Amino acid sequence: EADWKVVTIDAEDKWAPFLNDIEDVEKHLPGQLDAIREWFRTYKIPDGKPPNVFGLGERFMDKAYALEIIKECNHAWKELITGEKERKIANEDEGVKKLVRKLSKSNLVDLAPHDDDEEPPTF
Repeated sequence: EADWKVVTIDAEDKWAPFLNDIEDVEKHLPGQLDAIREWFRTYKIPDGKPPNVFGLGERFMDKAYALEIIKECNHAWKELITGEKERKIANEDEGVKKLVRKLSKSNLVDLAPHDDDEEPPTF
């Protein structure tokens, strides 16, 4: 099961002008990527879960790769929301099934944040 993580930085952060892609992080902040990886490996252990295991040889992928994954995931989400693709929820627990049944294109538009004087987003 893929559970993608995207490493980002606040545009107002003092390091933002120097960090434009993942290799810049190691160049300017040596050891930071190792610390991020270790945190994601171990953060569930206190809850009694095993350490996380990573794919892709435990490498951090570059911005172009991340943008492609984001685009693919967004496309898959849109297919589910618009009904182009069938939702398969047979193996999920009841809480997940209830949530999925509540999701629809129309109620997502209602739930999406927007100012009262703006048009709501379209999906």
